[in-house]
Amino acid sequence: MPMKLSRRTLVAAPMAAAVALAAFTSAAVAEAAVAEYPEKPVRIVVPTQAGGGMDSVARILQAYNDETNFLGNKIVVINKPGAGGTIATREIMESEADGYTIGFWHEGLITSKVMGVVDFDHSDFEVLGATGYGTLGLGVSADSDIKSFEDLIEKARNEPGSVKVATNVGLPVHFVPLMVEAEAGVEFRYVQVGGGAKRFPSVVATHTDTAIFGASEFIKWAEADLVPIILFADERLPELPDLPSAKELGIDVRANANRIWLAPKGTPPEITKHITDALKAAMDDPDVQKQFEDLGLVAEFVPPEALKAQLDEWRAKAEPLVSKAVELQN
Repeated sequence: MPMKLSRRTLVAAPMAAAVALAAFTSAAVAEAAVAEYPEKPVRIVVPTQAGGGMDSVARILQAYNDETNFLGNKIVVINKPGAGGTIATREIMESEADGYTIGFWHEGLITSKVMGVVDFDHSDFEVLGATGYGTLGLGVSADSDIKSFEDLIEKARNEPGSVKVATNVGLPVHFVPLMVEAEAGVEFRYVQVGGGAKRFPSVVATHTDTAIFGASEFIKWAEADLVPIILFADERLPELPDLPSAKELGIDVRANANRIWLAPKGTPPEITKHITDALKAAMDDPDVQKQFEDLGLVAEFVPPEALKAQLDEWRAKAEPLVSKAVELQN
């Protein structure tokens, strides 16, 4: 006996088919877009001005991509300095999750969140890995009466608050000295100065006593009266053979500035894998490694899961220091 179809069924069936077709078409288009990635240039957002250490990493990889096309299309570097890197990282976070806007920053991504400057951290992005890292240390002026890390700690212990630390509130250059305070049982005085280009003249001209700098900055400013006194690492760097490590001096503080690559949350896993694999391949190239090492960077690729574990640990160390860190804001 033939089935009788109601008017509602006759109307609903074509509509359901249309919805299913639309969903299938949309999924097919999305799958095709992923398969063809990248079919246009990829924007890399850098939270610093052109010419600095972070920007140099982007330029090295951009030049390498021009030679090898390791990413699969052109790279366009976009510099977005300001607000401790949060302008750039917010732009990355709020971009389309299609792999065409990515970028990188350092552990300031963590400290800005714990300080309440922004409401996001690494967990609000797809973490793609890190292209090397720079170890951080303390530097003083060649004209300073502080000639070593031991001198600095002795002065801070004998005269609490007398050692003036040039800093940039809420970033790793602020939190690392706080960790040193806690480890050594001393008290520093913090002076808000700004980024490395501002901390450098403040220290060299002895307006302040010391500040955090990256190994790359110690190398760059070696002839400009900036004297490093400690590197927060387990071993000395070959490029700075006379600079003692924190481990040698019995200070349990380790501090790296990773080049942390980020994509908007929800970027398809096929695309994030493509980018991660491409970055790792670039970091395996001896010429790229040499250029990174010349900057004072450790030319290692840190994969996403290992990097996320490091960032979780950084957050756990930074959170207990927030109450002390915010004193400079008040």
